[in-house]
Amino acid sequence: MDEIDSDIIRSLMKNSRITLSQMSKDIDVPDATISNRLKKLENDAIKQYTVILDQNKLGLTVTAIIIIQTESEKHRNVEIELSKLAEVSEVYSISGAYDILIKVWAQDLEELNKIVNSKIRSVDGVEDLTEMIVMERVKETMTPPF
Repeated sequence: MDEIDSDIIRSLMKNSRITLSQMSKDIDVPDATISNRLKKLENDAIKQYTVILDQNKLGLTVTAIIIIQTESEKHRNVEIELSKLAEVSEVYSISGAYDILIKVWAQDLEELNKIVNSKIRSVDGVEDLTEMIVMERVKETMTPPF
């Protein structure tokens, strides 16, 4: 991967609907080169194109980060079950005192409480958890910077 590939990725991260000709002008590389490089990136590095939604406009005003301790032998099952919950947007297996970190979206604190108590705590293998309410999103991106 070289500087042109990085420029293509940065361009797509800003606007994944950009045309090849506009990207070509912005990067100052011929359309054919952009097209060929993009096809290779789609095979090697780009997993998918997606939409980033405005959570507040969708009524999802509460974000929580939850760290979870699991029973060792049920850890993988807990990961799988948490991944199935629509309210959970991210699931990470982590090191340290806790085993799993998840990100949860809710309309309000009452809904978050229901999600935690009726869905997350009921997953077989969840031993303990700690909830942290996000007070402000200072920076939130989908991928590391290029």
